[in-house]
Amino acid sequence: MGKRWGVPARCDKSFVVMEPVKKIDPPPWMTAPETRRVMDALGGAEKARFVGGCVRNMLLGQEVSDIDIATVWTPQDAIKALEGVGIKVIPTGIEHGTVTAIVNKKSFEITSLRRDVATDGRRAVVAYTQDWREDAQRRDFTMNTLLADGDGHIYDPTGRGLADLEARRVVFVGEPANRIAEDYLRILRFFRFHAQIGRGEPDQAALSACRAAADKIETLSRERITQELFKILSVDDPVDIVSIMFQNSILNVIHYPEYQPDFFRHVCTFQNRYGLAFIAARLYVLAGLKLQNVRAIEKFLLIPKIFQKDIHALHEVLSLPALDNDQAVKVAVYKHGRVPTAQALMIELAQDRVMNGYAPQALKIIQTWNIPDFPVNGEDLIAQGYKPGPELGRALTEREEEWIKAGFET
Repeated sequence: MGKRWGVPARCDKSFVVMEPVKKIDPPPWMTAPETRRVMDALGGAEKARFVGGCVRNMLLGQEVSDIDIATVWTPQDAIKALEGVGIKVIPTGIEHGTVTAIVNKKSFEITSLRRDVATDGRRAVVAYTQDWREDAQRRDFTMNTLLADGDGHIYDPTGRGLADLEARRVVFVGEPANRIAEDYLRILRFFRFHAQIGRGEPDQAALSACRAAADKIETLSRERITQELFKILSVDDPVDIVSIMFQNSILNVIHYPEYQPDFFRHVCTFQNRYGLAFIAARLYVLAGLKLQNVRAIEKFLLIPKIFQKDIHALHEVLSLPALDNDQAVKVAVYKHGRVPTAQALMIELAQDRVMNGYAPQALKIIQTWNIPDFPVNGEDLIAQGYKPGPELGRALTEREEEWIKAGFET
């Protein structure tokens, strides 16, 4: 096989053979020329298989955006095989066995089968293997161990991944405490996956292990914590999973007395109704609508500057008169922008400051109103006798406020 595929023959020493447990019609991403070229270069189904999120999402009927491939080749041999047929390879994580192949601007992340030799909760020292089942034992959840070949055959190296996925159960591979000790981010990933695809009550063994290691989350980088929490907040209704997290001491450092779960749910309901789900606004609600709480959260999360700006603007809009009439909506849009005003409307709907029947009209203004420019500038006032300085600035501000009160009419 090694010589047939034009790759080093030493990869042909014995490896564990697995029989497929299911067959599906290969979706377009799997049969695309770029995908076929990469898989062929790696030696086909015996040497390389799709793994992780792309297989999980495919079986759930969800969109596949990232294609991950597991292979029996070492990273160096995988590079030789790919470059041997003219495929560009980038050693993106070669110290952990991962390289990225690029074909026609499409990326494929390829990771050698491996086992963890040592871990410290954040990173691992790995050794390579040719045993698909051994590789599966170091992965986080059973549903993420599923493999697929280019013909649509599904392989289940743990023997329970497919059943757990079909039942929407998020279950750690093996002993939960061991998997968590290998990477403490898996605590947040457990809650994220349960929020995204889980059904019923969370796995109790997993909850117990997560609760026991909850204090280790703070040893992770703010970037990694932020990525997972934002994914949790982006689901349609994150309230239940956030409550379960707080009940199990997960990220209790951002659990503030001002936070109201029922109010959070109402805000999310209105956001979903109008197609305006927005993480920055949800983070602000999670912080109990308090800017000081948002600032405190920054000790643990890396909040993008654009989110900080939006949250501050949202706070300012909520300090204005209620968005229950056209003029109030226009004032908010003019002073603070469309996005903060739309999110403030979602919050005010949840607060009953705005009636449901007015929301469509308000949103129409927010989305389509042609925001005017103030027709007076400093030079105009200087021509009227004002001198440059504080007095000119105050006069300009007063004129602008009068113009706004007059309905933006000159």
